[in-house]
Amino acid sequence: MKKITIMIVFVLVTGYLAAQTLTIQIENADVGKGYLMIGVFNDEKTFPDTYFRGKRTAVSERIMTVTFTDLPKGQYAVSVYQDINNNEQLDKNLFGIPKEKYGFSNNSDRPNYRKCLFDFYDNTTITIRLK
Repeated sequence: MKKITIMIVFVLVTGYLAAQTLTIQIENADVGKGYLMIGVFNDEKTFPDTYFRGKRTAVSERIMTVTFTDLPKGQYAVSVYQDINNNEQLDKNLFGIPKEKYGFSNNSDRPNYRKCLFDFYDNTTITIRLK
């Protein structure tokens, strides 16, 4: 029993020490208009709808910085949109084209998980330019 307890503590501590910080710089935001909705994804099946970690932050500067701490090492994709009307969804026109600013990791033009995917094994900063 003692060996199992020590092993569990070791696994928990090792996992905690492996967690790092992801910093996301978001460019081209419209100051004072709504919120940025940021999602970090670790599963292609849930991208870009159900995030692994997410944040909502008011737009106070043209270039915003958002951090995710204690993020486990691995591969991730990030999506961001500026929710101008505060309805917590990316508004689109009749043809499915976004009416609000949006962006993805690797500055991909489309929500393609594989194109947005990046390795995260150390403290990392990425930049996303809203379109």
